[in-house]
Amino acid sequence: MGAAPVLASLGNLPLCAFRQLSGHPCPLCGGTHACAALLSGDVSAAWQANPGLLPLLVVAAVHTLLLAREALAGRRLGTPRWLSWAWAGSGVILLGAWNLRLLGQPCPIQ
Repeated sequence: MGAAPVLASLGNLPLCAFRQLSGHPCPLCGGTHACAALLSGDVSAAWQANPGLLPLLVVAAVHTLLLAREALAGRRLGTPRWLSWAWAGSGVILLGAWNLRLLGQPCPIQ
């Protein structure tokens, strides 16, 4: 996320090989802009860039906090069972939003 504002400011760089080869956006297209928008506090712009990525970023942030807690404790505390479901669910949301984008449909949650 820290590099996102720098990458976004460089202009029209071909950052996505999938898009370059297929002409279609990949599931993560818009992720750099979404992360840059989140770092500047603009959740609406992040949503516009890639709505399916936001749940994935939330799960990643929660998982990072859990890992930091383990690091501070100096021992393995165990991974909560719900975390695997959260990763899987956020992946399903990401792929669902990608499919809607490929079909030219707006995301239903606006």
